[in-house]
Amino acid sequence: LRHVLEPYPALRGSLLREMATAVTVPSLGEESAPAVLIRFLVEPGAAVRRGDPLYELDTDKVTQEVEAEADGVLLEVVGTPGVEYPPGATIAWIGAPGEPVGA
Repeated sequence: LRHVLEPYPALRGSLLREMATAVTVPSLGEESAPAVLIRFLVEPGAAVRRGDPLYELDTDKVTQEVEAEADGVLLEVVGTPGVEYPPGATIAWIGAPGEPVGA
């Protein structure tokens, strides 16, 4: 598809644009218990790299930093500190500046 769209850069950009990556609450053990979002360690708009500490979660057993799973910019934070989230819940989005985020 990239080769076919090469002569049309504006069209190529819009058709090949990917959606941002959801930042989801990981499963922190065999129980898949919910976890409380403590805080984000990065401000929206800041660049992140895979493996960078991104946010803190608290369970009844441990508080831990969770690493970014993608390179990009922290586009949007949708999780609220102090709120409990189940594993798999979307709490933020990482992507390229201006990249659309999911619903």
